[in-house]
Amino acid sequence: MTWAQLPGRIVQALPTLRIRRNGTGHGLDVVFPQHTSADEPLFDEALLARLRRLVLLSRRSIAEGLAGEHRSRRRGSSPEFADFKSYSQGDDFRRIDWNIYSRLDELFVRLSEVTTELTVHILLDASNSMDWRSDPGLPTKFAYARRVAGSLCYVSLWHFDRIVIAPFGRELGPLFGPAQGRSHVMPMLTYLSTLTPLGETDLATSLDRYVRARRRPGILVLLSDLLSGEPADLKAGLREFRARGWQTIVVHVVDEAELAPASMMPTAGGGNPALAELIDVESAQRLRVTPTPHVLERYTAALTAWLADIEAVCAEEEADYLRLQTDWPFETIVLRLLHARGVLA
Repeated sequence: MTWAQLPGRIVQALPTLRIRRNGTGHGLDVVFPQHTSADEPLFDEALLARLRRLVLLSRRSIAEGLAGEHRSRRRGSSPEFADFKSYSQGDDFRRIDWNIYSRLDELFVRLSEVTTELTVHILLDASNSMDWRSDPGLPTKFAYARRVAGSLCYVSLWHFDRIVIAPFGRELGPLFGPAQGRSHVMPMLTYLSTLTPLGETDLATSLDRYVRARRRPGILVLLSDLLSGEPADLKAGLREFRARGWQTIVVHVVDEAELAPASMMPTAGGGNPALAELIDVESAQRLRVTPTPHVLERYTAALTAWLADIEAVCAEEEADYLRLQTDWPFETIVLRLLHARGVLA
């Protein structure tokens, strides 16, 4: 069976590939990927200083408490003025604006903003396929995703929002939180820095179990390479969150080699493509392929269609979609992109 006959399988298998030429010059040795998620610190003081100036945005009025720093659509009696409304029986007469009454001969009540808290849920893909990188100079997808998760949680805790971090593989792993307030910043960063991969993954089941275990909606940030199941499975999970009133953000973490694998492919004499073997690090299944130009074109076409399906699913289920590459500088490109997409301000 050729590579081009299995585009869906290759999309899932490629991130597990690590190959090298053997000493004979004929064929390849297969090298399983090493776990490299702890090569360098995930967070430094320069990044944290930038994060303190940011705030997480919500598109919906889903806040529930009174301790945070976010504007709510609910109106109350805080000092922050918001609007006027006509006086009606039962309104607090102390809120009547007598200046307007003197001009219009009609009673109006001053309304004010109520500051609220958000509950931010980080659903973090901790599968083995995430703990991979195509180049030693790049972070693994897992390290990159944990840095995004830590940044969003830092911003949330700094502004007194409540957070929950839920890693998942085939099942949900040990949770961090619920936690609220700046005193939880260091435990949160330590938790993410020491988090390890959980093996195989089942995205659809993890989404379903997580949403059904929670009574109140919040903001869900899904951080994953989405290499589990098909876009239809993702759609089913996102539909359940939307039906229950959640705001959902899908952050798709990819390695540059997944989008353009030609640079990783081995060559034989004369620059011709050589036989390669793909190994799935989660199931250990193998696939031998010869990456000819035609096969690479078929892969690119299948990948493009797969990415388009994911974006369409997110749009249909009213989930924000953001794709991040691990070779993008985090402090410059990623934070700006999160700001441009309305996730941070």
